Amino acid sequence: MFENVKSDIRRFDSMNKITLRVLARGVLSQGFQAIIVYRFFHWLLIQRLPGQPFRFFVERFIEVTTGISIPAACKIGKGFRIHHFGGIILHPTVEIGENCTVYHHVTIGDRGGYGNAAKIGDNVMIGVGAKIIGDVVIGNNCKIGANTVVDEDVSDNSIVIGYKCEIKEMSL
Repeated sequence: MFENVKSDIRRFDSMNKITLRVLARGVLSQGFQAIIVYRFFHWLLIQRLPGQPFRFFVERFIEVTTGISIPAACKIGKGFRIHHFGGIILHPTVEIGENCTVYHHVTIGDRGGYGNAAKIGDNVMIGVGAKIIGDVVIGNNCKIGANTVVDEDVSDNSIVIGYKCEIKEMSL
């Protein structure tokens, strides 16, 4: 757990160092606060140590104060960074690789209450307002653009932007 937290905090510095300034930036970041809570309760879950009902109240407090929901059942690699807090919802079956960055108003979920959520590779950047829907695979070294809806697999080293919309006239 602590190795993952160290990697998460290193993402706040371009030189990949942990200094007092970097540590302060991390601790004051609402995104990092949500990550710390996730890391702790995920560790308890893996170790099969009891965390309920304490976990329920702490997770709800983080959701209310930061607008970020990361269930303990998610699998998130080291070096995770939430760049701006708020409106971030992850499904419990989400798997995220190492050194990934998520911006605000991102949803990674299932298809309307059934199935699993995405498996996301290493070094992926998910832009503001992006939605990743269903049991899709996002390859390594990908960038998901702002407000992009992803509902199919994305190969390694790809940039995903936009979403084609279809306009249909309504009959009155």
